[in-house]
Amino acid sequence: MEKRKELDQILLEIYEDLTRNHWLAKEKLNKYNQNCPQISRFLLFEEKLATERRLIEEISLPCRLILEHLTTFEGNLEQTIGYKIGNYQAGRALLNSFQIKEWGNIVLNLGHVQLTWRDEEYKYLFYPDKVVLRAFDINKPEIHLNFSFYFKYSHVLEKFQDVKEHPQVEYWHEDLNL
Repeated sequence: MEKRKELDQILLEIYEDLTRNHWLAKEKLNKYNQNCPQISRFLLFEEKLATERRLIEEISLPCRLILEHLTTFEGNLEQTIGYKIGNYQAGRALLNSFQIKEWGNIVLNLGHVQLTWRDEEYKYLFYPDKVVLRAFDINKPEIHLNFSFYFKYSHVLEKFQDVKEHPQVEYWHEDLNL
């Protein structure tokens, strides 16, 4: 946990430096056509930086554990995520990317589907091969994320053993204890 916090602090400093330099570079590009593909890709970099900063600063530890775990197999054709929202069973998809928008809104890009939730509005139930997101508001549907790559194989779990004590964690399966 201490190593995680130390690394987080270093990364936040790096992200701050990169963001500052990105803003300076963006000013230089203002005179060019914003519809240019090169500039569009450059602007996506700013969005990615914001996501990385928010991953450390703004979202809950349980949500971060999920996203860190997903990152270990992001884009890997052999690892997919099954998902179910309420009564809608969608099947499995490849994780293309994720974003953390303002106010802790999480966006998972799964195949051709965008799955979105607001971190502070959900509690988390952790199992070895899945996570259930249960809304505090009973009118919102549960979200089920099933992994073909179990938590214990990602080695992310060892850095996040304190997650089980977090107030947003409603259930923590005993097999997740190291």
